Amino acid sequence: MRRARFVVAYNGAKFHGFAINPGVETIAGTLGGALQQIFQRVVPVVSAGRTDTGVHARGQVVSCDLRDDVDLALLQKQLNSMCGPEIIVRHASWASNEFHARFSAIWRHYQYTIYNAEYPDPFLVATSWHVVAPLNFRALHMACDPIIGTHDFSAFCRRPKQDLEPDLEGPETNEPEVREVSLKRYVMQATWHNRGDGIFTFDIRANAFCHQMVRSLVGTFVDIGVGKRPSSDMMTLIRSGDRAEASQLAPPQGLCLVEVGYPDAGITP
Repeated sequence: MRRARFVVAYNGAKFHGFAINPGVETIAGTLGGALQQIFQRVVPVVSAGRTDTGVHARGQVVSCDLRDDVDLALLQKQLNSMCGPEIIVRHASWASNEFHARFSAIWRHYQYTIYNAEYPDPFLVATSWHVVAPLNFRALHMACDPIIGTHDFSAFCRRPKQDLEPDLEGPETNEPEVREVSLKRYVMQATWHNRGDGIFTFDIRANAFCHQMVRSLVGTFVDIGVGKRPSSDMMTLIRSGDRAEASQLAPPQGLCLVEVGYPDAGITP
């Protein structure tokens, strides 16, 4: 057996997140089902980020164990034929047996898209949040600095229902004992871009993300951008750790997992 590494893109609109969930359609369930049909055995798949319901990806990374005589180029075509167009394997390669899509990752990069205009754009409605009130780009930019660095993001994360529940936008703890779950994360980059024609994007890169963290941050950013809150509220919320004081969650369709970083890209010849 040998470890394979896939870079996967998907439109998450009709899926109930990445992780297998009995009774509903998920990314892992669809990919795993296709692999099982091809190889006539269960092939567990592991992802770099367990994206939530309705969230998209362009650079999700998935690892699994396959026989070492598998033709990956042929397998990529088979998976794309069976799972496309909603799920597409963009790249397939062999990795070292130590490679793990989740635990080997050193950062994850998400992007959130907002369409800021009076009327919605039918071509953007499935991949963006339509915000009618004009956004103050300078206010959005000023609110980015406080979240960069290592912070406890309790004000922006839904605390797990139980201590062992894994994060949906970050790595599973996979620890056997019950422990206090830390919501401390290291944010390396956070910035807003005005792409023109009413399109704003928020890019954030961190070692990991706790459940609903990016969507909660974006919801607060939008309240700042439309003048409902001052830019200084971002730091106040981080210091308070009070989830009830943060703004509404941004809807899931604007969020996309863009890229995952590894020390050596996780690829072997």
